[in-house]
Amino acid sequence: MTFIDQALRGEPLTVFGDGSQTRSFCFVEDLVDGIFRLLGSEENEPVNIGNPREMSVLEFAEKILELTGSSS
Repeated sequence: MTFIDQALRGEPLTVFGDGSQTRSFCFVEDLVDGIFRLLGSEENEPVNIGNPREMSVLEFAEKILELTGSSS
């Protein structure tokens, strides 16, 4: 959310470190649905119900700039 606010205000985006840290994003509704379905299943091994695609913080910042058209 901070990236979006900064981009919309035309401020530099704050990226800590070199931006190579990765994050994985998903819709909260999808995650909650996955947890609910997993609770009702017979599965007893670890399961990844998140998004398997990770992106670096720097990639995310660049995508925010692209989508907002900001010159930050």
